[in-house]
Amino acid sequence: MAKYIFKAGEITPLSTRIVLPSPEPVRRGTPPPKHAQREEEPHLLETVEEMETVEAEGEVVEKVDLEHLHRQEEELRKQWEKEREAIISGAKVEADRIIKEAEQVAFEEVKKRNEEAARLKEEASKEAERIVTEAQKRVEDLVAEARKKAEEIEQAAYDKGYAEGREEGFRRGKDEVDRLIDRLHLVISKVIEARQRVLAESEAQIVQLVLLIAQKVVKVLSEHQKNIVINNVVQALRKLKSKTDVVIRVNLEDLEVTSAHLKEIIEKIEHVGNVTVMEDHTVDRGGCIVETDFGQIDARISTQLKQIEEKILETVPIVERERIQE
Repeated sequence: MAKYIFKAGEITPLSTRIVLPSPEPVRRGTPPPKHAQREEEPHLLETVEEMETVEAEGEVVEKVDLEHLHRQEEELRKQWEKEREAIISGAKVEADRIIKEAEQVAFEEVKKRNEEAARLKEEASKEAERIVTEAQKRVEDLVAEARKKAEEIEQAAYDKGYAEGREEGFRRGKDEVDRLIDRLHLVISKVIEARQRVLAESEAQIVQLVLLIAQKVVKVLSEHQKNIVINNVVQALRKLKSKTDVVIRVNLEDLEVTSAHLKEIIEKIEHVGNVTVMEDHTVDRGGCIVETDFGQIDARISTQLKQIEEKILETVPIVERERIQE
């Protein structure tokens, strides 16, 4: 029987103690007295019964200890389940908090960049207006100066007409007026060029700012919203024209969530055979590359941003487009 450690009160002490007398010396060849044999038999019988009682009590104690251990094990298991659920719940709350903070940061960044773009545009407009105003004033001054000069020349020519000839005086006056008019046209053309240059530079800065905002917003969202990679995979697979086996390559950070939603993705697409999801370090967070028997579909975030940039640059003049790309 196994050895146990019993608590106080779990063992009942024996009520009878047995004391065996010292055996009397017996001579060789002499049998023990009959009365001694009769006296020892009851004591031995009582000792055997007490040993059986102790063994039975030990079995009961063993059974009670096993039941107690089972109850403790069940209580520990329930306590661990509660702690595990509390940890998972806390992790979900923390994840939601991080996503909300990221969205708030992205919103504040977009708001700040929009205000900066509006400020640059307003400053450029004011600068252009100032240049135009100064040019108009300069033109008016030149026109007034030209008229005054023409009148002076005309008057001088008139006064000297009789001595030098009226025709020569008018010719010189006309040449001076023509020179002033040419100078006026040159000033006007330079003013127009300066105005166009200011507006073009402002437009280039605004385009660069818009592209930078788009890149930062997409980066923040792709890192904190896991459903972006799922949407990109679905949109890429919808471009398939016929049924084929596909290999979906995603970033290592998106591998788990893509594999977990693979069944949901397949249910949304008609032309899909066997689907394999693999990790690819060349794919940025949120994007994917879909390989088929007919080629591949590049749905990486960087590729989509490049396409957006090209669409925006198509509306910009060629000279300013080269300046932005530099």
